[in-house]
Amino acid sequence: MFESPVDAETTFAAWRSVADALPAMLFTANPDGRIEFLNRRWCEFTGYDAGAALDDAWQALVHPDDLDAVTRAWQRALDTGENAAIEARILKADGTYVWLLSSAAPQRGPDGSIVRWYGTSTLIEDQRRAEALLADSERKSRVLAESLPVICWTADATGWIDWYNRRWYEFTGQTPEQSAGWGWQAAHHPDDFVDVMERWPRSIATGEPFEMEYRLRRHDGTFHWFLSRAEPLRDATGKAVRWYGSNVDIDAQKIALERTKRIAETLQDVFLPKSLPQRRDVRLDATYLAAERDALIGGDWYDAFELPDGRIVVSIGDVTGHGLEASVIVGRLRQAISVLSFQFDDPGKILTETDRVLTYQDPDVIVTALVGIIDVKEMTMTYASAGHPPPLVAYRNDEPARALPTGGQPLGVGLGSGYVSHRVELQKDAVIALYTDGITEFARDVFGAERALRGALALIVGNTSIPRPAVTIQDIVLNGMSTHDDAALLLIQLSPAQNLSLRSNPVALEKHWRFHSSDAFAAHNTRRELMTYMRGLAADADQVFLGELILGEILANTVEHAPGLVEVRIDWTGVKPVVFVRDTGPGLDRFASDLPDPMAEGGRGFFLIHALAEKITVKRAPGYGTEVHAVLPIARKKLP
Repeated sequence: MFESPVDAETTFAAWRSVADALPAMLFTANPDGRIEFLNRRWCEFTGYDAGAALDDAWQALVHPDDLDAVTRAWQRALDTGENAAIEARILKADGTYVWLLSSAAPQRGPDGSIVRWYGTSTLIEDQRRAEALLADSERKSRVLAESLPVICWTADATGWIDWYNRRWYEFTGQTPEQSAGWGWQAAHHPDDFVDVMERWPRSIATGEPFEMEYRLRRHDGTFHWFLSRAEPLRDATGKAVRWYGSNVDIDAQKIALERTKRIAETLQDVFLPKSLPQRRDVRLDATYLAAERDALIGGDWYDAFELPDGRIVVSIGDVTGHGLEASVIVGRLRQAISVLSFQFDDPGKILTETDRVLTYQDPDVIVTALVGIIDVKEMTMTYASAGHPPPLVAYRNDEPARALPTGGQPLGVGLGSGYVSHRVELQKDAVIALYTDGITEFARDVFGAERALRGALALIVGNTSIPRPAVTIQDIVLNGMSTHDDAALLLIQLSPAQNLSLRSNPVALEKHWRFHSSDAFAAHNTRRELMTYMRGLAADADQVFLGELILGEILANTVEHAPGLVEVRIDWTGVKPVVFVRDTGPGLDRFASDLPDPMAEGGRGFFLIHALAEKITVKRAPGYGTEVHAVLPIARKKLP
């Protein structure tokens, strides 16, 4: 705004009369920067009278350590004609120094020249004190962080990391220049990086605390697992203005966890039955799925064995927890039930005595269980339940299976009451299903899963041509979804069994492996074990070569294109082996069966798989990745 000299002076006179009445500290200066007016509030604050601080005398009020910076900043505003904003400590009337922010803006005449400067001074002591405290606190925190055996770091509100303690540089080998800002990305494992870049920006945007496990590359090229956490520092409005984080090396714990998984898997092989009773008048099949969330096993079990008089004892149960401890408890319970079954004909009595064993050996463990005794001659089943899901029985193809009565408290509750046995009349071709809750509680719709299970059981009434009915039922119910808990399913078909010799040793005819696609050794070892397994069962050694080509191409494609967990399962209960490969990659709908360019490398593997396998199917697993089913052209030798 431009004013004539007369108008400017009139405005100034009016402004001065108002300025003394305002509670703010106001001042004016000549075009050359000499102070010409200080209002009454300014004089009261400093203790100077209206004339004592005019011209350049005000400089005596400025703290000696700030005076040089103040005069230079004020001179820069005078030289450029730009607004001034200067922070400095000013002497108060009580003899103490406090921080003021003094701002000034020029008033210009018609020709654009500066006529006068108008300014205001604002007390910012509290803000500066808070900043000093924060800076001192952060300095002390960094001193402390340097002594901690973990990686510590700070970032601004945008996620730009501006400080690491020395542990980061010692571990990664990065320099401060390499790691500043977003340079940490170079140290992350490729398989974890995508997830990190989704979750960390989400925390930055929402202000939610960050927590994640991921792998970082050490200076020697090896990767270690870390638990990373970051908490925001918030302002008065709750907005995140700074982040404080730590990375804790948990590689040893991860290795211990993997060791526990392997031990639990070994115990599962020991404690789950090597084979199920196989007779001409009854057929049994079972399946077990580990919790895919942690790949831990051990909590659920199933069992079936024949008594000397021909009756069949079946049991199923669910131990709270997973892993090594749960696997050991499963072994004890199966052994107890087996021994007690030779002493008592009453399943309720068997459970009562099993409860006593559990309470004595593992007093803090809770278990649901069901024990049944099937008499095929009498076509009856007597059973008792300890808080377990009810048995299901299907009699016809055109109506769903129905639930049998159940009840009783879980084992280990300590109420001391016995368990009641139930007796049910059976019919020829009936199908009985015993299962743990992992079969039906994998999704939110538990009732829908139960309906699917009952309907699927009806489909196999009288049908013994399906090689693995338990796996078929499992696939129908889960429909490609993963389980978040252990799951076990035991089926009893009261129908004459077909191809009995093919089921004489179901465990030996089925194998499964798990490995991470980034672990080249584990992938190679899995392939080697697969081939050893097939060579041991193949009738013709020459056919194994074709199977090796097919499996090699499938696994190579999975490792290359599907980062994450890979599960391989082979089922040789039929004449030809069926291989199932499931990954956690982005998903693939089909394999290309043709080879457009014979000289091209791309697509050659898919072409070989289609050309050599007897059957190949590929489907996208909901919420998981890709599933490949391949029937290999290898005949199995006759089993004894």
